[in-house]
Amino acid sequence: MQCSDFRNSEQGSLAPLGIGLAMLSLLTVLSILSAGSLYLTERRLTGVAESTALAVLSDASDDLSQSLEPLATAHLRDLKLSGLNGVSLVEVSSTDLRTVRVRLCSSWLPIFPNYIFSETGKVCSEALARRGR
Repeated sequence: MQCSDFRNSEQGSLAPLGIGLAMLSLLTVLSILSAGSLYLTERRLTGVAESTALAVLSDASDDLSQSLEPLATAHLRDLKLSGLNGVSLVEVSSTDLRTVRVRLCSSWLPIFPNYIFSETGKVCSEALARRGR
């Protein structure tokens, strides 16, 4: 067999390879965007939980033995919760009468639903605020 026979027998196209690479790249970008959206939702929720814990601690006026849920609910009602959907107060408590624990949950929807992130998720965050001396 001559060298020219090998060159003529190599037939095919790079188009399927290019299309596959483009689809894989697109899926990677969409997954990164969805993961970033999940991270930002969690960070926003943590900020809201921290501000709620601090507000409850300051509004309780040295009496953390009372019911803290109305104080936390009132603070959450006054906040603008942009970027968060369905924020719910799961727990607000003070076990040692010096520390306020606030736990919030929110629903999360991916920016672009794809095969990896396709369903509504639940993101929860917890914050503590402690009174000095």
